[in-house]
Amino acid sequence: MNDINKIMLNPIRMRIIQTMATSKSSTASELCEKIKDVPRTTMYRHINTLIDNNILSVVSEKKIRGSIERTLTLNITEIAKHNTIENADENAFGFLMNTYSKFHNYFNNKNSNPGKDKVFLNNTILMMSDIEFDKFLEELRELILKYNFDSSKVRKARDISIISSPNCEN
Repeated sequence: MNDINKIMLNPIRMRIIQTMATSKSSTASELCEKIKDVPRTTMYRHINTLIDNNILSVVSEKKIRGSIERTLTLNITEIAKHNTIENADENAFGFLMNTYSKFHNYFNNKNSNPGKDKVFLNNTILMMSDIEFDKFLEELRELILKYNFDSSKVRKARDISIISSPNCEN
């Protein structure tokens, strides 16, 4: 696999990346504890895909009861290589199609219930200076971190996508 969009936009891999972004490093076991609603074997498969594609780096290994525990970190350099103006359009398209695919699958499920599941779409245009926008993004990051709980029996994954784009209608 070497299409960065297929690697990064997989929902489970994106959750791993987001979880890793909130800490300097984590072990695979720690990631499994934080994302409990995904089976361990599935988690390990996706962690290995991220390692194989240089999105996660192994910073250390230690032997524990006959197995190797790896400490992982995000490879920001590799991620940044793909965040260029040359592939920005492709990255945005991949993101949007991935989001559309989730909605398509949800709405084609006979058991979908948008009201009960609290599904909504919203588009808001805010008037802000660059300084105000930077402050908004800082507060949004703090809010996301505040509500980024570990999974449990009473919690379910909620996929929230946020897109910032210039208003090109003028």
